[in-house]
Amino acid sequence: MGGSTARFDEFDTVDWITDAARERERQHERRYEVGRTLLLRRAYDAVESWVVVLIVGVLIGVNTAMISIVTEWLSDAKLGVCSQGWWLNEKFCCWMHDESAPACPAWVTWDHYLGVDAAFVRWAAFVATGTAFATTCALLVRELAPLAAGSGLPEIKAILGGFVIRGFMGAWTLVMKSVGLALAVASGLSIGKEGPAVHMGCCVGNVVSRNFARYRRSAARQREIVSASAAAGVAVAFGAPIGGVLFSMEDLSSRFPRKTMWRSFFCALIATVSLQAMDPFWTGKLVMFQASYDRDWHFFELLFFAIIGVFGGVYGGLCIKLNLRVTA
Repeated sequence: MGGSTARFDEFDTVDWITDAARERERQHERRYEVGRTLLLRRAYDAVESWVVVLIVGVLIGVNTAMISIVTEWLSDAKLGVCSQGWWLNEKFCCWMHDESAPACPAWVTWDHYLGVDAAFVRWAAFVATGTAFATTCALLVRELAPLAAGSGLPEIKAILGGFVIRGFMGAWTLVMKSVGLALAVASGLSIGKEGPAVHMGCCVGNVVSRNFARYRRSAARQREIVSASAAAGVAVAFGAPIGGVLFSMEDLSSRFPRKTMWRSFFCALIATVSLQAMDPFWTGKLVMFQASYDRDWHFFELLFFAIIGVFGGVYGGLCIKLNLRVTA
């Protein structure tokens, strides 16, 4: 029990008062700058934050696309291998194959690869590779990156609230989380990448912002980038930039000013566009199970939407009152 919680035994927190005092002192020193230096400094300060969230958004989108590509390849590797190139998954291996034909000759299942034709061999290969992926993921996290375990959402909430967990949003955690997520999802475990996507997004934001002195010496400004990165992580997981901003504002951040909201939306939008540009599934969709609507709604349906909205509001209000009465 002690070993599993050892990484949270530091209990260091951010002194927001001291951090704000340092920021005011830095702003006070800037007042004595005059002429061209003052104009350049103000212009740089105005642009720097947007440049940081731009870089963070692009890297989050690229990282998510790479994880999706590797995950799909590993998932197909449980079934067979491409004779034209081992690095191709089944879709790319059979890209020019006619779907009306019985089978793709370029894709070789594991029983045929071993020179036999038996369903048991295919089943055994599927189970063995899936087990190997899951075991490798568990060993990597246990031995090399314990901080990469779990979704990371509770820890992100604690960090945004002022707690310090050293290494939780570092570069090594990002690498092992990305590799472990691809292995875990490809193994067939009943897990998703939505929660880990937020953690990986925050890791990218932390690593990038640490290269800028303005964010390296200010925990409050660092928190703004982490909030924007969390929004981008949700955006690439669900293909919803606005949903990512709402999630970061309502569920993660304890302080979310208006400027952070706009930067979070910009970061989430850039991450989504980057993911769309890479198109990891070659379907034009941001996520694997993206919903599409080919029929327009009818006017009479508004009545039922209104009824659902009223019921949700009344039910939510009653639950809040009951919760307040019970806790009191």
